[in-house]
Formats: sequence, C-alpha cells, structure tokens
Amino acid sequence: MSRLNIMVLHRLGNPRLAPSFLCHHVFALRDAFPEHNYLYHDTELPLPDYVRDVDFDAIVLDVTFLCIRWLPEAMFQNIKETYSFVRDSGGLRLAFPQDEYDCNELLDDWMCDWRVDRVFSVISSHWDVLYPRYHRQGSIRLAYTGYVDPTLLAKEGRPFDLRRIDIGYRARRLPPYFGRIGETKWAIGERVENPARRAGLTTDIVLGDQGTLLGPQWLDFLGDCRFTLGANSGSSLLDPRGDIQRRVRAYLKAHPAASFEEVEANCFPGVDGRHSFTAISPRVLEAGLLGSCQVLVEGDYSGIVRPWEHYIPIRSDATDFPQVLEAMRDRQLVDRLIRNCREAILDSKELHYRHKAATVIGLIESHRVGSGPATHTETVQRTIRRYEQDMRQTYAKHWRRQSFRRNLSRFVDRSPTVSRLARTVWSRLRG
Repeated sequence: MSRLNIMVLHRLGNPRLAPSFLCHHVFALRDAFPEHNYLYHDTELPLPDYVRDVDFDAIVLDVTFLCIRWLPEAMFQNIKETYSFVRDSGGLRLAFPQDEYDCNELLDDWMCDWRVDRVFSVISSHWDVLYPRYHRQGSIRLAYTGYVDPTLLAKEGRPFDLRRIDIGYRARRLPPYFGRIGETKWAIGERVENPARRAGLTTDIVLGDQGTLLGPQWLDFLGDCRFTLGANSGSSLLDPRGDIQRRVRAYLKAHPAASFEEVEANCFPGVDGRHSFTAISPRVLEAGLLGSCQVLVEGDYSGIVRPWEHYIPIRSDATDFPQVLEAMRDRQLVDRLIRNCREAILDSKELHYRHKAATVIGLIESHRVGSGPATHTETVQRTIRRYEQDMRQTYAKHWRRQSFRRNLSRFVDRSPTVSRLARTVWSRLRG
C-alpha cells in the first residue's frame, strides 16, 4: 500500500505547553505510522487556500477541534463554515469527540451535516441518546479518553515502601452542570482528606487549578503515591445545547456561594441522574502502570477495572473510609490489586495508542481501496512542505501571543487589586 495522505484538524496550541496525553491524542497517527503524509493544522489559525484543493485520503477531527461547539454560537458557526469543505471531501471523515453529553445536539447535527463516516465515542452506552440523528445514519465505535504510550511504559515509580505520599489526588472543582457524577469527582477529595489525616496518613490532595501538574511532574507525583484516589469521569446530566450550563453560570454569578443542591433546584430540577455518561480516565491507566494502588469510587470505568480485583472501592460519600483504611493496610491485598491492575491495562490491546492508530490507518486504507485511485503522493508532499514553510513563523507568533495572554491572566489572578481593576475596565468597555 502506498503512502496515505491525512489531514488532522486540531486546536492544541503549543505542543510544548500542552498536557502530554493531549499531545499523544493529536499526534498518535504520525507517531505510530510516520511513513504516511500528514498535515496537522491548528484551527485557531487561518488555513491556506491551497490546502483546501488537496484531496486527502482522510480528514481527522480531533477532540481539541470538536470542542469549538462550546464557543459562543456565532463563533462556532463561523468556524464550522470556514472548514465546511470537509463536508465535500472525498476522503474518509473521522471524529474523536469527548464530553459528548455537553452540547450533544450541536455535535450530533455537526456530524450529520459534515457527513462524518465514523465517530469514535468515549462513552460506552446511550449512543442513541447522545447522537439521536447520527446513530441512524453513521457508524459509532468505542474509543477511550486516554491510552498507553511508550513514554508511560518506560516510566517507573518509586518502590512502594519508599513512596512519600500515602494517598494523593488532584481534581478540578467541576461546576454543577456535570451533575452528581461531576460533583463526586472533586468532592471525594474533600471527603477523604480529613479522615485520612486523622488516621495518620500523609496526604497530598489538592482541588482546583492551582494543583495542576503537567507532563513529567504529574507522572512523578503518581509514582510517589502509595494510593491514588479517583472517580469515574463523565456527567449525569445531558445538556443538548448548553442551556443548562448557561443557567448554572448565571445563577452562580448571582449566588457564588450556592450549594450543588441549591443550583440543582433552581437550574435543572429533576433532570440529574436520568442517564450516566462515564468513561475511564487517563489517570486510572497512569496510576495503574506506575504501581499506585487505586481507591476509586465504585463505577463502570469502561469495563477495564473492577472493585476488589483491580482497586479498592469507596462510597461516593466516603462514609466507609474505616473499611477502606483496613484494606489499605492489608499489604497482601494491595500488592495483588496493583499487580492485577497493571496486567489488565497491559493486556487490553485496545488501550494502546499503537492499536488505536493501526485501527484508524486500516479504515483509511480500506476506504481508499474502495474509492478509486490515491492522490498523487508528490503533489501532497509538496503541499505539506509549502504549508510547513509558510506557517512556521505564523505558528511561532501565535504561540507567543498565547503565552503572553496566559502569563497576564496568571498575574491578574494572583493580584486581587489588579483583578478588580481588570474586571471594572472590562465591564465598562462592554457597556
């Protein structure tokens, strides 16, 4: 088979500053099968017109690009229109969304409008709910939020007895529009920390963006934890077009100290829990391969890990922490769980980036065989070289602007006086 010509549309930003798992997601095909021709384009930048004339064998819509459905409506529609040439492409159209419960109708309409050939969903069930139109006309296949990559396999944690943290956790304080599942994901940290400390355990539990660790720092942290706390990723709320999110944001702006129960009663009464949209998170794979025994809120975890076989289960309210502590002190049990979890992850070939990439390449090859002759390889290679040469400085300038805005935002957040001034100026400018 000759070289394939593949375009990947993403919105990653500077790869050197992006989380490593996102970089692996975006560049999985090129990393696993570098012999093919790839044009990676960040959609925050204009796409040169001459690229649109190339008939790629496949166009991949990365998760970071599909997130544009969360932008303001006018901006979302404008970007969709800019890249609407995808709809008329003769190549295979593949989409890799996540958080599909969030603005699912916008995503569903988009996949139908662009005639996407296959959607790779990270939610293992309720596809008819998430994609009310697309599931009747398109093809949906299970995917995962994270995969095993060579970097992770090469990483080793400290020997268990030399680890300095008894139980560690990092989580963002998710807003109420992710439902009870989202609330549990961060609240379990608060519910475990005090009883863990009273039991004499060394904890490193940080909730909020200030605890974010990226790249090697994150893996070093997990490799220094005897036990890692966790919960299912996902949501127990379906928000078809973002209306619930807008109501919640408006309510919290007026009532910043409101509890989850208060927000629920005023913004989405009786809706939470009708469905459970969950997926195993990259953290479970990373902790499992780095030898950290996991204490997880009992859940599905995409069917990969199971309670008492791969992890110690804990109730979402942590009222059973005394029993959990007893299990944590059973070294024979802990060693067995660590070993079983690692083996389960390694033995699941579908959790490896190489397998994901091979699946996608196989689909593209099959489609090209059935759709006629391939695009002339030399023409595509010339286009890619021209693109890389033309866009090199554009990317560099864009990343510098991103870095400046990020640093300015951090400075403003650290200074209450500057933050108040910035908010006042912004409010006045907006009228």
